[in-house]
Amino acid sequence: MYDLAILGGSVVSSDSVEVADVLIKAGAIARVLPAEGSRRADRAGIRASREVDARGMLVMPGAIDPHVHFGLRSRGTVTADDFASGTACAAAGGVTTVIDYADHLPGMTLAQSAAIRLAEVRGQAAADYAVHQNFIRLDADFGEQLAQLHAAGVGSVKVFTTYKDVGYMLEGGDLEALLRAAKRHGVLVTVHAEDDAVIVRVRRQLEAAGSVSPADHGKSRPAEAEEQAVREVIRAAEAADAPVYVVHVSTRGAIKAIAEARRRGLAVMCETCPHYLLLDEGRYAGPNARLFIMSPPLRTPADQDGLWRAVTRGVVDTFSTDHCAFTPEQKALGQSCFDTLPGIPGVQTLLPLVYSYGVATGRITASRMVEMMCETPARLFGLSARKGRIAPGLDADICILDTTARRTLSGADLLSQAGYSPYEGMKVGCEVREVYLRGRLVASRGRFFGARGAGEFIRASA
Repeated sequence: MYDLAILGGSVVSSDSVEVADVLIKAGAIARVLPAEGSRRADRAGIRASREVDARGMLVMPGAIDPHVHFGLRSRGTVTADDFASGTACAAAGGVTTVIDYADHLPGMTLAQSAAIRLAEVRGQAAADYAVHQNFIRLDADFGEQLAQLHAAGVGSVKVFTTYKDVGYMLEGGDLEALLRAAKRHGVLVTVHAEDDAVIVRVRRQLEAAGSVSPADHGKSRPAEAEEQAVREVIRAAEAADAPVYVVHVSTRGAIKAIAEARRRGLAVMCETCPHYLLLDEGRYAGPNARLFIMSPPLRTPADQDGLWRAVTRGVVDTFSTDHCAFTPEQKALGQSCFDTLPGIPGVQTLLPLVYSYGVATGRITASRMVEMMCETPARLFGLSARKGRIAPGLDADICILDTTARRTLSGADLLSQAGYSPYEGMKVGCEVREVYLRGRLVASRGRFFGARGAGEFIRASA
């Protein structure tokens, strides 16, 4: 007897869309039976405690958001979404695994820092999770620390090329040294790429001119900063002969540099976010400019076009949200573009937006969507032993997507404690009908049915 049978849906993988039945037992995929062929013989004697009719629906693996910030302490406050509310948002949107971040703590090794963050998350998360370990300094034994980190199940680190003023920035030639060591120990280096010197210079210019309102946010972190930093990251990766992953790419110049590096055979991977594809810098001209402040900022329509072309050509590897939610009241505490809390909510709307503006418009196929949102992040971050595909033996993380539904996005209908959506009023052409985490129903039609603490830490494997 199976626990659950999802019947007759169009099961999506990176290389096919096939009508099939998905049979689940003890939290894992037990069998996938295509509708073609000897259907009656294949199904003889099959029984399930619960059957779900998925005819006419897309049945895909639960999505993975490889870049979220839940319970982030920043500038004397904490994000509106902790791991409990943030993972509830994720589950309601079809995202069954998230990857958050662990601070690199003073006096602590990388593995110790990760363990402290994971202990904080445990008991809160309603979806499965992993972490990237922030990396801000090269201790004398950093190579050994990387090996210990990987042994503890954390397969990636994050470095910043900016935020020197708050102690996040990894300076000088340290990035190349880190890339070399990380490659030896099977750890992927991810990078927030904005050139700190450019940002500092521009800030001084804007302050001298008195141009520091929230409307000036786009000017304060110009495209030049990202593009210059991305080129330097590529140079370091080439010198180290090591892979690297650039987070939240926002400009056409940066994605062009990445595409050129890949044509030369370099292992330079990247992500972009729905807000860079669907929103532009015009949002800073409106009365709600603070609600759209994030780093990097929103860019031009030309940058959007360049990013979409890169998505369609396979240059962008994954979609993320950089979900970092603050309430309008928290945002309003800032008086300028420099002291307004940066970050927006987005994890619940990730899948509906990618489907509606990527797949439904013909920019990408459903198979490419699943590759970018499920299979590739699982592979890059060491989760593919359990996540990313609908295949026997893997976790039964499944999203049933109704592509006939039409609705208008509203922050009032979403679960984020931010209380608003940057995509307010946008139309989407699908609905996340049901979401299963390891075979258990956790969400349906925007409502959350899971349990705080039910999420598991997913260890990165080699």
